[in-house]
Amino acid sequence: MYTLIHVTHEAHRKMGGIGAVLEGMLTARAYQATVGRTILIGCGSAAASPSSETFETVFRENGPRDSRSPACAPALAGAFASIEATYGARLLYGRRRVPCPLVRRRADVELLLFDVRDARPAPVNQLKRELWQGFGLESDRFENDWGYEEWVRLAAPALEAIEALVGAGAGETVVISHEFMGLPTLLAARLRRPDLKTVYWAHEVPAVRELLEQEAGHRLVFDRAMTTPDGSRCYEVRLRELGGYKHALVRSACHAGAVFAVSDRVAQELCLLSEGFRQRPIQVVYNGLPVRPIDLGARLASRALLRRYAAALTGLRPDYVFTHVARPVASKAIERDLAVLEHLDDALADRGRTAVLLVLATDAGRRDPETIRQMESEHNWPMQHRTGWPDLVKGEISIGRAAEAYNRWARATRVVLINQFGFTRASCGDRMPEAMAFHDLRQGSDVEFGQSAYEPFGIAQLETLAFGGICVITSACGCAELLVRTAEGDLPANVLLVDYAAPDGTGTEPVSDADTRRIEHEAAAQIARQLAARLPAGPQDFRRLLESGWALAERMSWQSVCRRYFVPALQRCFPRAGRPKRPGKKAGGDPERTAAGDAGAPAETTGGTDRDPVETHPGADRLLGPQ
Repeated sequence: MYTLIHVTHEAHRKMGGIGAVLEGMLTARAYQATVGRTILIGCGSAAASPSSETFETVFRENGPRDSRSPACAPALAGAFASIEATYGARLLYGRRRVPCPLVRRRADVELLLFDVRDARPAPVNQLKRELWQGFGLESDRFENDWGYEEWVRLAAPALEAIEALVGAGAGETVVISHEFMGLPTLLAARLRRPDLKTVYWAHEVPAVRELLEQEAGHRLVFDRAMTTPDGSRCYEVRLRELGGYKHALVRSACHAGAVFAVSDRVAQELCLLSEGFRQRPIQVVYNGLPVRPIDLGARLASRALLRRYAAALTGLRPDYVFTHVARPVASKAIERDLAVLEHLDDALADRGRTAVLLVLATDAGRRDPETIRQMESEHNWPMQHRTGWPDLVKGEISIGRAAEAYNRWARATRVVLINQFGFTRASCGDRMPEAMAFHDLRQGSDVEFGQSAYEPFGIAQLETLAFGGICVITSACGCAELLVRTAEGDLPANVLLVDYAAPDGTGTEPVSDADTRRIEHEAAAQIARQLAARLPAGPQDFRRLLESGWALAERMSWQSVCRRYFVPALQRCFPRAGRPKRPGKKAGGDPERTAAGDAGAPAETTGGTDRDPVETHPGADRLLGPQ
């Protein structure tokens, strides 16, 4: 079985998207049947006592440690001590519990954290020299940016720790860099330990996200431009101009032993960065969904809790509760939700119906319960907000102001920004029902908005699908590819796939702000009409949506996705010793797609059935394995 080493900023705890990916993937039975050992590596303060939520066991910690905790083997302890002395890093090694979303199951994995704040300069500078010589990486341009410097400092001690941990098992060890953070370690491995297998797993292309967030005029034409040679060349130039350390690191990722991308659109975007990506295949390995079956009674019970909470906040007794769980960043395009709601408001008022949209988005971490209750009492949080800590900060500000402006004139709808982590009474205040839990937000939502302008995949947009909710997502979401593929083109009423692209004939030049607003409001009016026609009107509608949503979501679960995409891609890239790569069957009806979206030759499968394809973005005629 494989040993997989995941290098990520969410090694020690879930903070966002990659943490959600790790929870779903590491606890999937298909992953566990293929991977015998999992090690998570990241940066963190090894001097602090580990939290019981993160660690099951601490084997070794630099500095004082509870003498009752089991120690690691003497040879490994000696190797770790040598690493600390050589590199000036502080190391914590233990075992972490990774919970399975929605299901009472977990994965127990090894966790290795490095505190590199006091790293010795000489070894770091030596690695920077090697990175320049081997990959043209100009570390001197970025070393004052801690986002770059921290992960470069991690690379050499992490690589030596990997050698100490896996020993003779390196032959079936694969080091995976999730996003740019692990790339210095991966590149160091290519230079110093070329026998180690390596994967760069692209969960996004940072330069593309930055462009579409900073310059809104591109977001309506980007996808169309990607289908033309001239458009692609223009964006290649534009992304180089943006530069930055993330761009520099990701450009170098084409040197990995294998490249995974979470969607075909991300694979296409990688090809904008360098010829190295264009000249090699990229394995498309989709994310999965956290799912579990529920009956209609559980769905309606969660829905009743949401309606009670929405009524306590707004004074309306809503017939429908809509939700949007997202980071408060421009690419999530939360303003589109309000535009759809604006057009939906009259339709609902004419029917004598009401709706409340709950937006869960925070830029400031978890506020303590006493602070939440104080804001509840002083200014009616979260229905009313004040700018500045402990309330609205950074990306929350524009959303909070837009919600309050909307609520001043809307007749049948209201918008509530809940800028807080967690969805319980303890986290969100005394007006929330005592029985409420986060799963009620997913089980009870009638509509989940996910109208992103840039979304490499998008798990949150689909988390209500298994429970009978309607998911409103854009064609810019990478998850739309998996939806269409899994549904074989026949999407149920639970999925409203919408398009905010500029009209035909607009061309590929950026659109002005005024035209962007006009085009998006015209699209929002059409979406509102479609959504109004799909809203459930009675028990039979709720039952029908629950059945059709589950039928699709079950086939997109983490278990299904790991079995259909992740495991075959891993085996295809790195056949295990003594197990020769078998010729695959042609996957009927599941063709490869080129960067321009054209159908090519069917993809081969490795194991599984004819309906379990390995999705590959073709770049070259051969797979580049470890050199």
